[in-house]
Amino acid sequence: MMNNSRLYIWRSIDGLSGEIPASSIINARQMLIFKGIIPIKVEASVRLGKNCWQLTTLSIITRQLATMLQAGLPLSNCLLLIAAEHPHPAWRYLLKELQMAISQGKSFSLALNEHTYAFPPLFRELIATGELTGKLDECCFLIAEQQDKLLKLQKKVRKALRYPLFILAVASLVTLLMLIFVLPSFAEIYRSFNAPLPWFTQSIISLSEGIIDYGIFIGSLPILLYGYYIKKLKIQDGWKEKEQKILLNLPLCGKLLQISALAKIFRTLAMTQHAGISLISGLKSAANASGNIQFLNALMTSIKRVEQGTPLFKALHQQVLFPPLCYQLIRVGEESGMLDVMLDKLAGIYEAESESQAENLSSRLEPVLMLVLGIIVGGLVIAIYLPIFQLGNVMG
Repeated sequence: MMNNSRLYIWRSIDGLSGEIPASSIINARQMLIFKGIIPIKVEASVRLGKNCWQLTTLSIITRQLATMLQAGLPLSNCLLLIAAEHPHPAWRYLLKELQMAISQGKSFSLALNEHTYAFPPLFRELIATGELTGKLDECCFLIAEQQDKLLKLQKKVRKALRYPLFILAVASLVTLLMLIFVLPSFAEIYRSFNAPLPWFTQSIISLSEGIIDYGIFIGSLPILLYGYYIKKLKIQDGWKEKEQKILLNLPLCGKLLQISALAKIFRTLAMTQHAGISLISGLKSAANASGNIQFLNALMTSIKRVEQGTPLFKALHQQVLFPPLCYQLIRVGEESGMLDVMLDKLAGIYEAESESQAENLSSRLEPVLMLVLGIIVGGLVIAIYLPIFQLGNVMG
């Protein structure tokens, strides 16, 4: 299925119905006729893009699949049953496509490789491992648990980072409203006295006049800069690396981002070790799962050293992004033959720490944000009422 096309729901002359991806209704009709289906109704449905293939939905499907496989149902039947009850037409179509491929003799992992836009590399790799070991249901449960923990962690981190942004947005809105609507009224009153204003008040009035006179330009400038950032800068690997390095070094948020990246890395590594995937493949999956170029580069460097025969704990010891606890526990795991247990313990430690950091971030930032908000609003109030203190001299 081509990404960024549209899904069309069709009904044929003999009462059959289904979904088909196409670039237009005409193209959808042509494809159906080519397949020997005579459509009497073709309707546009959802647009197929990245937003269709959410990790949340994949996690639910994976858990349903694991439960059905554990109950002894054939894989083909499982996919059909999940597709029949699924509310989203894109996933419904994709599941039917997978079922059809399996019924034609393809392996599940091979069928998944034809839909890389919907299934992450680690998902496909674990499914392939489950097929080879005959433990597909166990691998599906492992995937579902990993995805649930990842989603839970992401949700807490985003919630913690969203709070300061919301406060800053409110502060900016209050400031703009006062500068545009409140301050000009006071400025007119003060001008009627024909007396010099305090420099602070005059500066704020000049700022207010500038915003009113050039508001369209000033308002469009951030939008243009954001558009340039999305279209030009964000897609550049060099810019991404610099941006993520700055984020990791931020006073309060940086620690949370670092710990959440470590939690993702060790949870992925622990899962791949439990599934029987090689350490090198597991490290590559963990590097991609980290979501940060700094950690990705550090792990890729470590992979090269592990391939040369260096123990993992020594390879990580040479990377400043990994705290001493990481290579200490990994060393114990490698020397005792219990690496999967130690990786699982590390994942648990950093997941708990990231949740604690996320919960404490709001309480740490709140005084700073209140201080900033107080300075902005208080400064405007002082600028507005400062001339009133000199009103007696002005009237005299």
